[in-house]
Amino acid sequence: MGKDCCSNSPAVSCCHAGWFFHSLQNMRSEGMLVDVTLCAKGKEIPCHRLVLAANSEYFKLMFNGSHSESRKDKIEIGGVSAETLQQLVDYAYTSEVNITEENVRSLFEAADMLQDFGVKGHCAEFLQQRVNKETCCGIWALADRMLSIRLAETAKGCALKWFEEACATEEFLQLPFHLLKAYVSDKGLLAKKEERVLEVIMLWVRHDLKEREGHLKELLKCICFSSIDKDYLKDMLKRDKVLARVRGIKQMAKSRPTSESTREISQQEILVLGGSRLYYGDIPEMGPRLHLNSRVYRLGLDSQCIDSGLLPMPFRGNRGIAACVVDGDVIVTGGHESLTQAWRYRPALKSWTKLGSLKAGRFNHGMAVLQGQVYVVGGSRPASYPDVIERLSDVEVYNKRTNRWKKVAPLKLAVSSFGITTYGGKIYIFGGEPYVYDGNDFRENQTQAFQGYDPSQNKWTLHQLPMKMSCIQACTVNSKIYIVGGSLKHVLCVDLEEEIAKPMAETLFPWEQCSAFVCGAEIYISGGRVHQMITTRNGTVRQMETYGSVQCYNVNSDTMVLCKDLPEPLYGHRTVTIAKT
Repeated sequence: MGKDCCSNSPAVSCCHAGWFFHSLQNMRSEGMLVDVTLCAKGKEIPCHRLVLAANSEYFKLMFNGSHSESRKDKIEIGGVSAETLQQLVDYAYTSEVNITEENVRSLFEAADMLQDFGVKGHCAEFLQQRVNKETCCGIWALADRMLSIRLAETAKGCALKWFEEACATEEFLQLPFHLLKAYVSDKGLLAKKEERVLEVIMLWVRHDLKEREGHLKELLKCICFSSIDKDYLKDMLKRDKVLARVRGIKQMAKSRPTSESTREISQQEILVLGGSRLYYGDIPEMGPRLHLNSRVYRLGLDSQCIDSGLLPMPFRGNRGIAACVVDGDVIVTGGHESLTQAWRYRPALKSWTKLGSLKAGRFNHGMAVLQGQVYVVGGSRPASYPDVIERLSDVEVYNKRTNRWKKVAPLKLAVSSFGITTYGGKIYIFGGEPYVYDGNDFRENQTQAFQGYDPSQNKWTLHQLPMKMSCIQACTVNSKIYIVGGSLKHVLCVDLEEEIAKPMAETLFPWEQCSAFVCGAEIYISGGRVHQMITTRNGTVRQMETYGSVQCYNVNSDTMVLCKDLPEPLYGHRTVTIAKT
């Protein structure tokens, strides 16, 4: 054969790794070539130095250096139970380990001590999936000791969102000083009242007063005393001798707040507008019913409902609206039954004002604020109501002076149900539904296109994402764009400068047609739905479910935690942040 027909590619066996592990296990079982015995609590475990060294940095250094153990036939391993050591050795030979809630702590600590990074990683992942309001403080402390940064950040994030619940656990009282200080000083702590933060600090100190009283003054520096009721503080100083004897406490109580000391929960609130919910009536066989939310919920960052009111009449019993915030006011436009409507909501006055109508009616569209101007982008409109829905390429900008909307350059590709955000003085939209809807809910209708608008040139450009997507949200944090929702299983981080998109933390709940907003370095993702066909014993059925879950993604630590639910399950709703009134 000629040279061109020959292949120099190496032959690779997909079964070799499994066969190799099996052979090692057989050799250990038969005592063949074993050259060292590990001992723990009276139990002896014969094994091979080479296998241990290949799996553990601890044993690699032990057997390859000048340590006396490198010449011993039997080595006592202290600080590890016999059962745990057996599991670690078995993992080295089989790559399998059985982790349970009962043994995960001992395995985690032993793997850390023996530098078995495989088992340590499995333990961290096991605990990562079990972080909740009851376990977060204990897991945080354990992860901190094990230097498991991502697990520690996840547990801390959960503790910040579930302040009251976390502080009620025994594990909270066991937190070391440096973690408690990091906890109560964090701006993201969702404590409704600063008085309560002071109370839990005193609770922690009194749990071991002799050892902890010396830390009290440093912890009190984390309190925003200006947010505490003066009469409450005066009374507490009278009643609490431990607090009263802190040197300089009266001067600390008079300190003025700074932007660094004020917590986010005391600065911002959330508005939840519109949306839909699927529910089953008294006769499940009739299928789910659609409820259209006509309310505006005003929530704290902890999802607690502060107030609620009705949307303006045109938006009630509606779906597919869009919203944005400009100069502290909320602008709401469009909707399936209010295609050309535009209204302004002033949160401080709780008042609505009708604005000039859109030139092109639309729903499932997007809105963005760029350089102080409000844009409405794309969307859908009935073409042959109610069966056929087409996509729009129209883009409009609002002129506040004339109270009119003006058309600007249209999209390159007409889409609806896309993610929209701004970055670097431009508007970007990601994915969306490009095809006409004809009543088929399960026809694939999404695109991998993303489009950018430059207002200085009044021009859109068309680019490609690595995957198709729709029913998503896009948020800009620092210099990157984060995409959530739709059929994605994870957060997608888009770096426009480097021209790369990479998957980040996984979602904790289905989030198709969710809503999202940014608060600091966190993205709050609320609601969503499942709409799919599943196969059961009784045949193929339609699965439809709506969620009220709120997930919080931290872009700095790449962690996702669950927060408290929305007042009701919703999808297709809009959430915006406003200054606390």
